[in-house]
Amino acid sequence: MKGFSIRKGRFEKKNGVKKRRDFFCHREGKPESKEVDYSKQQRNRGSSRFECKAYMRIKLKRINEIFPEEWQVTKFVTEHNHVLLSTQEVRFLPSYRNITIENEKRILLMKEGGLSVRQIMRVMELEKDVRHRELPFLVKDVHNFFTKVHKARSPNDARELLEYYKSAKSDNPNFQFAYTLDDENRLEHIFWSQAHCFNWY
Repeated sequence: MKGFSIRKGRFEKKNGVKKRRDFFCHREGKPESKEVDYSKQQRNRGSSRFECKAYMRIKLKRINEIFPEEWQVTKFVTEHNHVLLSTQEVRFLPSYRNITIENEKRILLMKEGGLSVRQIMRVMELEKDVRHRELPFLVKDVHNFFTKVHKARSPNDARELLEYYKSAKSDNPNFQFAYTLDDENRLEHIFWSQAHCFNWY
C-alpha cells in the first residue's frame, strides 16, 4: 500500500461560514531555499516540497431548496509527480501521527510511575501487541506531549503554590515567603521558610 500526507490550503468564508476549502499533497509547493552557514555543523535535510499538483477542492453547495447545503468535491487532481511513500514511511508524517486521549492518560500514568519515554513506548507496544516502532506516534511526539502538559500545568501549579503559602501565613504570621514574577507575570523565583526556621534568626 502506498500513501502520502495532506496539507490544508486556502479557504473562503461567506457571512462567517466556510464555503470552500483546498487540500494539497504534502509535497505541494516549491522547494524551500535555506541559507547554509558552513561554519556550523548542520543536518542535511532535503526539502519536502516537490511542486506536486495533486489536490482536491470542496465547496459547500445546495443541490436544491429541499436539501440543506452539503460539501461537494468540485476539483480533484490525483496524479503525483513523486514516488508515493510505503506504509512504513507514511507513519512518520505528522498528519498520520496521533496520540489519542486514552493513550495520553496511559502515558501520563506511566510517567508518574517513573518510566522513561523509551520504556513507555515499549510497554505500549506490548500492550497493543504491535511490533517495535509500529505505534501511531513517535518518541518525539511523547516528548512534545509532555512539554504541552507541562506548559498547561505550570501556571496552575504556581497559582496553587502561592495560594497555599498565603494560607499558611494567615495561619501562622511567622511563616515567611517571597517571590518574583517575570515580564509576563509568571512565577520566576520563590523563597519560603517554616516558622521555626525563621525564629532561629
